[in-house]
Amino acid sequence: MTWVRLCLWLALTLPGAAQALCSVVTTTPAGFGTISSIAVRTTSQPSSTLNGGLSCTGSLLSLLANNDHFWATVTSTQSGLLGPTGDVIGYTIYANNSTSYPLTRGTAYDFARNGIIDALGLLNGTVPKTVPLYFGTTIGSNVAAGVYTETLSIFWNWNYCSGIGVGGLCLGRDINSGTTTLTVNLTVSNDCTITAPNIAFGSAPVISAFTPVTGQTINLACTKGSAYTVGLGDGQNAISVGGRRRMISGSNYLAYDIFKSAGTTRWGSVGAARRASTDAEVNPGNGLGTGSQIFNYNAKIYTDQTTPPAGTYLDNVVLDVGF
Repeated sequence: MTWVRLCLWLALTLPGAAQALCSVVTTTPAGFGTISSIAVRTTSQPSSTLNGGLSCTGSLLSLLANNDHFWATVTSTQSGLLGPTGDVIGYTIYANNSTSYPLTRGTAYDFARNGIIDALGLLNGTVPKTVPLYFGTTIGSNVAAGVYTETLSIFWNWNYCSGIGVGGLCLGRDINSGTTTLTVNLTVSNDCTITAPNIAFGSAPVISAFTPVTGQTINLACTKGSAYTVGLGDGQNAISVGGRRRMISGSNYLAYDIFKSAGTTRWGSVGAARRASTDAEVNPGNGLGTGSQIFNYNAKIYTDQTTPPAGTYLDNVVLDVGF
């Protein structure tokens, strides 16, 4: 009788050796990196963290049943990433690295469902593994440059069978909960979209027959709230820095220049020769993000030069924006 009781005791206890242990741990921050304001507005930006605050080890994936749960409830005092001027960048949190399983703030999400815990291998083996989280920004955020952050509160709550006996009998359940915080950040950099049509003086037989090009515009849509200046380089063939610009055909030159607005002040690339965003003819001031600021200019060929040989004369001028 003693031998029979001993065998029964071993049969009940040995299969239950596979046990699991989960705990709430300190998270690893999620960073989107540095992204231009235009990219933030037009394209969903991805990010992730390999550690969303829940760590588990042990057990077998195949033992998860319908009454086993790993809930996460995400809350925050903010509605998204908050920047230095009060702008907010919205984003969505996902349970895997696709957009298939979004989390809703304030609503418990069960990672034991949809095969997510299984795919993570969270309970497989003896080495602790953490739950990753994934993020994607919302398209359409017109925001100023700066650092954007949010601190999320994540309440983890789990209830699952942590040991299996003969015939699949559950020998005990791991039931616990805890709260951790996760910091998410993104840095927005200044940027612009630029529309700058080419200048065409047309054709003429002599220098004096060329007419000035007027009514030309350069359109810039720069980061919301950004103060900037716009410079035009001296081209590829200028006599000297800040000197007359020149087009070239073979070894021959044709001097010309570009002037601010409708006046005679040369538009250059250094110091006062540049134009400030406050100097725009349309929407002067800091950048608008989604709206254009328009700078007028005119160009002319200098008439105090000798008419060069016939040919097609070209030059390339670099436009730069400084913040």
